[in-house]
Amino acid sequence: MHSKGSIITVGLSLLLMLAGCGSDQIRQSSSEHSDIPKWALTPPPACGIGIAKHRGSLGMAQQTAVARGRDALARQLQTKIEGMIKDYQESGEAKAKDFTEELTTQVSRQLVDTTLIGTATKLAHLSTGTNQHYYALICLEPEAFAGAFEKMSELSGKHRQALKRRAQMEFKDLDEQLEKLRNQ
Repeated sequence: MHSKGSIITVGLSLLLMLAGCGSDQIRQSSSEHSDIPKWALTPPPACGIGIAKHRGSLGMAQQTAVARGRDALARQLQTKIEGMIKDYQESGEAKAKDFTEELTTQVSRQLVDTTLIGTATKLAHLSTGTNQHYYALICLEPEAFAGAFEKMSELSGKHRQALKRRAQMEFKDLDEQLEKLRNQ
């Protein structure tokens, strides 16, 4: 039989080990009702959310969520949408009775073909409970994104600098918004 002191010591050791392994990148909630992070429901600008079900492989869930977050971010920046609605109506008479037929079909697809430069996982969350999901907040990185302007040969130096300044201001605001999310 273990003494009460050794159980507390083991418990504290496990708690410290878990705290040491954790970071602000993965946050787990202890509530069982709904631990979907607020940032997953209302992501900040210049960020995309990726969600993947955890099926035993944390690495696979993480990679899938990050890929889906990048896809969501790319769709904010550039999306080609193709759509078609077919509407068919017919009316007439058969055997002395009026009839009307109507059929509407809709098809749509969204295509994304873009290169993302400077994305990073800003926040991640592994939900608790029996149906675990991994949530990833993927955002553009200010330094890498601003550095991409230097590599653009189509822009004049003046335009490049103006875009870089605006991007830095927007990313400063993004950092402030992310800090608010982390402190909630």
